[in-house]
Amino acid sequence: MSVYAVSPRPGHAVAFEEALRGHAHWARQQGSGPGWKVFAVTAGKRVGNHLVMSGDHSWEDLDANRELAAEAAARWRANVSGHVASVNGGIYRFMADYSRFPDDVDTYPMAIVSVFSMRPTSARTYMRNLRKVTDALKTRESAPPALWYQQVAGGEQGTFLNIRPFRKWHEWPNEASSRAMANAMDPEEIAAIVAELAMVILREETMVVVLRPELGSP
Repeated sequence: MSVYAVSPRPGHAVAFEEALRGHAHWARQQGSGPGWKVFAVTAGKRVGNHLVMSGDHSWEDLDANRELAAEAAARWRANVSGHVASVNGGIYRFMADYSRFPDDVDTYPMAIVSVFSMRPTSARTYMRNLRKVTDALKTRESAPPALWYQQVAGGEQGTFLNIRPFRKWHEWPNEASSRAMANAMDPEEIAAIVAELAMVILREETMVVVLRPELGSP
């Protein structure tokens, strides 16, 4: 999956969305590529920004769509980039064994998105502890959906992305996840995991995003 964090220029929010809507219309007409979803950031330090996420793809898919990607990049520079202050992007690998992936994930209009950056050489320690938590949560039907990704290209290495989709605010996934974890794991084990994670996590950023289907190209 490719993920881009896009920050519109001050005063260009409306013009940016209009340009992005036109870009998405062109992309839909091409009828190929992984498809893109656009989310507006509504809580966190990046309110007003957008997350643009592709569907899952392989390296071979990127090779097969190289010409289309080049044309899309040229059109973006010509029609959209004038309204953009900054863009940060990366490619992420879906961690299926760690994830709780609902079949109807496309019906979830909102999500909590967290980005975890590890200290150098700490990724394996993080993954080992993360696996303990995700395996335990999978034993509880009450555990909400959670999608895990590891960054493999672009940005800081040792970066992990967690997406926790939800349908309504009263279904806030963090509370349900905490209850499920308390039922699935011994408190002392949880405390030991939290202590070890605190030693390897360099930064964490969390935001709430809302799907903007009219701006994407499924």
